[in-house]
Amino acid sequence: MAAHLALANQHVCDDNPAAALVAFERSIQEAPTAAAYAGRAALHVRERRFTDALQDAAAALKLDPNHEPSLYRKGIACFELDEFESALDAFQAGLKVCDPNLIDARKYAMWLRKCEAELEQSDDDDDEDDEEENIEPAKPIATAPLQPSGLKVVPCTIKYQYYQTSSHVTITLLAQQIKEEDCTVDIREKTLVVKVRRGDTEMTVISGELYDPVVVEECKVKHYNSKVDIKLKKKEQFNWNELLKGDLIGEKKIIPPTRRPVQSTTSTATPYASQRDWNRLEKEMEAELEKDKPEGEEALNKLFAEIYGKATPETRRAMNKSFQTSGGTVLSTNWGDVEKTDYEDPSVRQAPAGMEWKDWEGRKLPQKDSGT
Repeated sequence: MAAHLALANQHVCDDNPAAALVAFERSIQEAPTAAAYAGRAALHVRERRFTDALQDAAAALKLDPNHEPSLYRKGIACFELDEFESALDAFQAGLKVCDPNLIDARKYAMWLRKCEAELEQSDDDDDEDDEEENIEPAKPIATAPLQPSGLKVVPCTIKYQYYQTSSHVTITLLAQQIKEEDCTVDIREKTLVVKVRRGDTEMTVISGELYDPVVVEECKVKHYNSKVDIKLKKKEQFNWNELLKGDLIGEKKIIPPTRRPVQSTTSTATPYASQRDWNRLEKEMEAELEKDKPEGEEALNKLFAEIYGKATPETRRAMNKSFQTSGGTVLSTNWGDVEKTDYEDPSVRQAPAGMEWKDWEGRKLPQKDSGT
């Protein structure tokens, strides 16, 4: 019933999770609704019972597939259970259905960034031995120099780009329809040479000494219709300052010192694959949001939310009772006064200046004389 659901929400506001859980269970037993399941899921998330939270969120979404609070709580539960793809899907769906006038979409942006970061790291940590179509591990190459191909050498017109994680560097050749037999990728521990043949011509796309050694046996090459990906496994895990030490083998250039990661004994342990300190990042994001100072009615609502969020249970009860029973005309934080006051009593009820109380049928209701 609605009474049990309202009571459960009141217990949540009063910071009484045990009583709230009982009320949510009674509400679900008598009349299962998406709101009741979502409320209990929020309570499970708060208590870090993420498996239970996921089950309740799923039950709510069976009743209402577009229930935004359930999508949001499903995303949090999946993320904490390391189901990052499911979490990403849930947050994306929640962002689509949320009302920007009622919900701050920036919370979704933060969670989406976290999911994408975890998925990127998980992809890099996948088992490198899994067989994939058109992927072949790069074999160790003899130290003998490459033999001339006899083809006409022309200036390179193929561009490439690369990105890296702490463990891999992925290089992408941006060219259409490069056949596997027309692309020569020579990966060695310290050097990389990539050549592409077009008809009777040959162009050198990459030729140089790598910034740091790689594990040749764990490097891979994958051919697509629109590009070629070369994935290099770093021998030591740290971010390279650049891809090559020299544009051509033997041509050195001055580079910054190689910076390897310093193992800190004071670093905070994290359960996530990316090893990111999300607690620190969330604090930084909150600090950025604080700089975005709202104005007008939005600023007033934020002020009330901050007062309520930092208030004691008695103060919250006072704010809830005074605001709800007065029809939104009174908001008091003094529970001693609010506990004794009946704001629906005609001798107490008072409308703002220039307004008057009426029922749903438009009939004027008695109210305290404002003195004006």
